[in-house]
Amino acid sequence: MTTGFVVQLANDHAGYCVESFRGFTYCGERFDPTAVEREVYAADRESGHPHDTLCFDCATVDSHALRGAAQEVLADA
Repeated sequence: MTTGFVVQLANDHAGYCVESFRGFTYCGERFDPTAVEREVYAADRESGHPHDTLCFDCATVDSHALRGAAQEVLADA
């Protein structure tokens, strides 16, 4: 499950973390969604985009679910 957002946390993870539920990441980190910039996952990005690098655990998220959730967020905007 994913919200379609990614966050860059100061947690020694080597990349962006995928938000699973608001305030919680796929890799188990908890964060304050009002204090951290939540970014819609860039599904249709160019090579070399920062979202290319997800933290090790978050990189195992279902990429189709992540892309679909991000596209839904953008469609609702």
